[in-house]
Amino acid sequence: MAVRSHSTEEDWKQTYQVNVIGISNVTAEFHEQMTSRRSGRIVNLASIAGREGRPSLPHYSASKAAVISLTQTIAMELARYNVTANAICPGLLWTPMWEQVGDRYANDIPAYKGMSPREVFDTMIAERIPMQQEQTPEDVAETVAFFVSDDAKNITGQALNVDGGFFMR
Repeated sequence: MAVRSHSTEEDWKQTYQVNVIGISNVTAEFHEQMTSRRSGRIVNLASIAGREGRPSLPHYSASKAAVISLTQTIAMELARYNVTANAICPGLLWTPMWEQVGDRYANDIPAYKGMSPREVFDTMIAERIPMQQEQTPEDVAETVAFFVSDDAKNITGQALNVDGGFFMR
């Protein structure tokens, strides 16, 4: 099975535990407080990998797709309490995790053979991002600030790409 060639059962379990079960646990912890106040904002971090599967990272892509679906479910359940739930789907941010991803891509994808992780990252930006720039933590933080503001009081169940145009659909 191709999806198992790059990830173990433990990879799947650990990734789902952090990315999906973690969100569920945090939401459950604040559920009563938000519903009794009849107000709240939930912003979850998904990924463009949850919008479209990525090679060599099936467990990560699947978990981020689950984050989007879970966010929409939370939004439907809590909307009547004036609680919004949205997800942010960042594009390419240079992080320690990306060093590992770049290594995997350089080993597994012929177009990236022999490249360093940063070269893989920069090549993907040049080839896939129309705006030709990587995303930053500040880009994500500004989107979080928007979603928790009154300007977003009527936005719920959405997954917003912050990706320079990487994923357009």
